[in-house]
Amino acid sequence: MTTTTVRLTGQSLIDFVNEKMPTIDQFYTRTDMVRDAGYINDNGTGAYVDFYTELLKAKEVLDPNYVSKRDAEDAEYEAMSGVEQDMYDHIVTFNNKWDHEEITGFMKELDALNINTPERFDDSYEYNSDSYTPEEEFAEYFVIDVMDARIPDIVEGCIDWQVVWNSALRYDYNTIEFGGDTYFFRNN
Repeated sequence: MTTTTVRLTGQSLIDFVNEKMPTIDQFYTRTDMVRDAGYINDNGTGAYVDFYTELLKAKEVLDPNYVSKRDAEDAEYEAMSGVEQDMYDHIVTFNNKWDHEEITGFMKELDALNINTPERFDDSYEYNSDSYTPEEEFAEYFVIDVMDARIPDIVEGCIDWQVVWNSALRYDYNTIEFGGDTYFFRNN
């Protein structure tokens, strides 16, 4: 005589997990919960993948309020105007390591500077730095690389680049501190 273990599915699985999760400790483990829900492989081990796959399916199908993070991000993108979508896509190409939340956060920072189109972004973006002294780094970059100034080595180490930023550049540029970097944009 063989016994067949019935695997819980749907709302029954959700209810079971909600009941058992608070009791998980050293005496009643997640493995015990997986097995008690009927998710056992032929060799007696817990069928974790099947269990969690079924749990996710149950939550998506049975919970009318469940929206995956990806679906929510897609919906937020679709709700954007065409110009906003263009800007979003442009920022993705600017920094393809940012996630959706970081991209929309950066867009808000840019919007505060009235940088809300890819063209405006390209026209005003100048530089970014992850330095502890980004303004000094930018001032040195601007004077030496952009202005192509020829500063003798003996003098270059004596220049206070923060003073250059404070007195000559800060009124012509806006900065955004975001994600550990400082971004410099020209005031157009």
